[in-house]
Amino acid sequence: MGRDEGGAIRIVVLHASRLLRESLAHVLTRQDNLIVVGLGATPEDLGDLVDRPPDVVLVDLAPPSRLGLDHARELTGRWPSAAVLMLGVKELESDLMDCCEAGATACLFDEASLNDVLAQIRASAAGEALCAPRVAGFLFSQLRDSARQLRRLRALDVPHLTRRELEILSLIEERLTNKEIAVRLNIEIQTVKNHVHNILQNLELESRRDAVRFAREHGLLPARTASMLFADAPAGDARLGAKKLAAGDLRRRARAS
Repeated sequence: MGRDEGGAIRIVVLHASRLLRESLAHVLTRQDNLIVVGLGATPEDLGDLVDRPPDVVLVDLAPPSRLGLDHARELTGRWPSAAVLMLGVKELESDLMDCCEAGATACLFDEASLNDVLAQIRASAAGEALCAPRVAGFLFSQLRDSARQLRRLRALDVPHLTRRELEILSLIEERLTNKEIAVRLNIEIQTVKNHVHNILQNLELESRRDAVRFAREHGLLPARTASMLFADAPAGDARLGAKKLAAGDLRRRARAS
């Protein structure tokens, strides 16, 4: 990391509110071994402010748009060695997973105190993370589930998809548009488009419909009826598709027996 010669932890604060980011910076600079080297509302504001990578970056999640997730992704790409701490996070599993997938090192909830922020900064700079027992339990359960899924996909020689990508595939199967998916998941439309692009690229497929069919055939989505899978097809095609799917199920059962 980019520690100063005196061992001070170099910090960047990214927050849409000028008052809040300057107030936070004022408090941080009064602490021992902490120095604020950059302030801004967006990553673009930091271009000329930081001469070398910081140790810790504080990023506001910025609900309801949650633009902070995009900022976190950009900053982790710019400064891979920096620890990114997300501020203003709700104690929701979806928020925690989204922050993790965006590259965050740790999350600070809405009710976090100044002492919590200081402790998390020092822990993150040391390569650690302070985590509440309930959050730790949730994260371990996600790691366990991801490991199981990865083993299953490797056995089937299927490309790995993230939890969020599978969630989006499930919503595509419900025939939701990108805009409707963004509203349902409380994320930006462009973020949905990026996920869809990654899904098609990883699976080497051309259409959303093909991706849903692939995920279903490989057991990546919750069970649904054949009529739902072919609901957007003409009546004749839907009946034919349902018959093919049912026939495939019968063949698989026959081989299993």
